[in-house]
Amino acid sequence: MTASIRRISILIAKEFAHGHRSFIVIFAVVIPVVLSLMISLLAGSLFSGKPRLGIADAGSSALPGRLASLDYLVTRTYDDAPALRRDVERGALDLGIVLVPGFDAALRSGDTAEMRLYLWGESLLKHRTLLQITLSREVIALAGHASPVTTVVTLLGDGAGVPWDVRLFPLVMSMTIILGGTMIPATSIVDEKQKRTLTALTVTPVSLGEVIAAKGITGALISVVMGLAILALNRAFGPYPLMMVGLLVLGSAFSAALGVILGLLTHDITTLFATLKGLGLLLYAPAITYLFPQLPSWVSRIFPTYYIIGPIIDLSLQGATPADIAPDLAILAVLVLAAIAAAARLTKT
Repeated sequence: MTASIRRISILIAKEFAHGHRSFIVIFAVVIPVVLSLMISLLAGSLFSGKPRLGIADAGSSALPGRLASLDYLVTRTYDDAPALRRDVERGALDLGIVLVPGFDAALRSGDTAEMRLYLWGESLLKHRTLLQITLSREVIALAGHASPVTTVVTLLGDGAGVPWDVRLFPLVMSMTIILGGTMIPATSIVDEKQKRTLTALTVTPVSLGEVIAAKGITGALISVVMGLAILALNRAFGPYPLMMVGLLVLGSAFSAALGVILGLLTHDITTLFATLKGLGLLLYAPAITYLFPQLPSWVSRIFPTYYIIGPIIDLSLQGATPADIAPDLAILAVLVLAAIAAAARLTKT
């Protein structure tokens, strides 16, 4: 077992050493970053200012003072909720918070505290994410422990439209995870087949399973690293960064296993690219549905890749908790195990 792990590690090192010049590797690394930067520039979020936060406190909470002390936010207090709502609706604020009397006492006692949020529909992705993380952190700090908070979010603005950087973010994340994870191992395996070096490797102490595993792990690692880079560029880790990393690992593992399956079933690059092109709609369909918020949410759940991108978007943009995404996470884990099992079976045949 130890010898096998050592051989796989050596093979992975060789994949990185000789594969970094591959067009597919460069494509998988460069395209998501360039696309993310272009969207940020077009949406005006790359050089945008500070998030704008409004607070209407019906009691005497300490939360407004804590938020006002943060120099990376522009905060404004309101005497009444209707004035706050009007400013969010016209885009003067990215987020408005309405606190009910007794909010702090409910937090500290562990009772469910109520908070109403007004979100401007055209606020930038990085502003939404930063405000969400900050609000979660400050509420926990104020309570002194994790405390249940009931939030009612109302989307306001010109038609409550979702800005394009938010709509396109799922597509960028899907391309980042699926593109690298699937194409890198698939093209590497097919290339080895065409050069007849895949069989030659098995003459050495290295087994075919170890070679295939190394290629799959390489694709998954690149997919994870690039996913982390895109999340960092968009400040979209959300309040649960460790959970986000775990989702990236699972999503990348599924994509890499799919890439291995395609590589083993395909005999030449032309056929592989044609297959990937044909599967493109199925692979990216869940992300495409985010471009049209009016579509019912169940549509995207038909596709297996939803369980890669859906939980990530829920955590980073929708304010979901780990408990909220637990069912989708369980489905993703089953999909990963099934894909790895299918790849292992094909390797032995």
